[in-house]
Amino acid sequence: MVISAAGMAICLLCGSCGGKEESRGALEMEGTAGRKAEEASRQVWEEQEERKQQEAQERAARLESYRTCSSGTRIEDVLSEEETDSLFYASEIPAEVFRRMNGVSYVENDDIALADLRYLRMLYVGFDGEPHVGEMVANVQITDTLLEIFRTLYDNGYQIEKMRLIDDYGGDDDASCLDNNTSCFNYRVVEGSTRLSRHAYGMAIDINPFYNPYVTYENGVEHISPEGSEPYADRSADFPHKIGGEGELCLELFEEQGFTWGGNWRTLKDYQHFQMSGT
Repeated sequence: MVISAAGMAICLLCGSCGGKEESRGALEMEGTAGRKAEEASRQVWEEQEERKQQEAQERAARLESYRTCSSGTRIEDVLSEEETDSLFYASEIPAEVFRRMNGVSYVENDDIALADLRYLRMLYVGFDGEPHVGEMVANVQITDTLLEIFRTLYDNGYQIEKMRLIDDYGGDDDASCLDNNTSCFNYRVVEGSTRLSRHAYGMAIDINPFYNPYVTYENGVEHISPEGSEPYADRSADFPHKIGGEGELCLELFEEQGFTWGGNWRTLKDYQHFQMSGT
C-alpha cells in the first residue's frame, strides 16, 4: 500500500497528538498523586500538632495540680528549669490555708499579724531520692531567702523527709519533730518558758529534726528530744541527714544568709534549728 506524503503527515501529526495526550495524562496523574501526598503530609502534621497541643495542655494541668496538691505529693514528671522555678513561690496566706492554721499555729495576738506571713510552696528531694511538693509558712522578711536556700538544696539533691505545716500535727511541735517534719511558723513559746519562740514570728526553721535533735542540760542532766533521737545527739558520729560539719551544705547556706544555727549555742544544742534576728 502506498501512502501519500499528505497521509504520512497526517499520521505523524496524529501520532504526535497522541503522545501529547499521554504526556498530559501522566502529568495530571503525577499532579493528583502529589496533591494527595501533600494532603496526607498536612494531615500528619496537623495530627502531630494537635497531639503536641493536647500533651502541652495535659502537662500544664499536671503542673497546676502540683500547686494545689497535698504536701508530700511526688512529682511524676521530669520538669524543665522553668517548670521547676514555677513551683518555688510564695503568696499571701490563702483562705484555705488560713482555715487550717486558725486556732492552731495562728491565733489572734499583738506580736505577729497574718499579713506579716507568707505561704511557701517548694520542692524537696525526699528520703526516697524522688522530688516532692512541700509547704511552709514563714515571715515575709525571710521568704525570698528561704526560697533561694531550698532551691539550692533541691538542686543539689539534699534530702528532706517531710515538709508539712505544723497544723497537720495540731500545732504540736513534739509530734512534728518526732515525725521528722521540716517546718517554720508556729505561734508558741520556747519550751519550758513564757518567752515567745522565733518560730512564733515565722523567723526560725527546723530541718529534719529527728536526726538533728534538741538537747538541753537541765541541772546537769542531759535531755534529748524528740524521743528516740538519742543516737543522733552524738555529733561525732557519722550518719545521714546530719546538719553540721565542714562543708555541710545546709549549714553553709543558712549561715551565708545570716541565720544563727542552734548547734552552735553553748548552754543547749538545737541541731535542727536556724533562726534570723529581727522582728
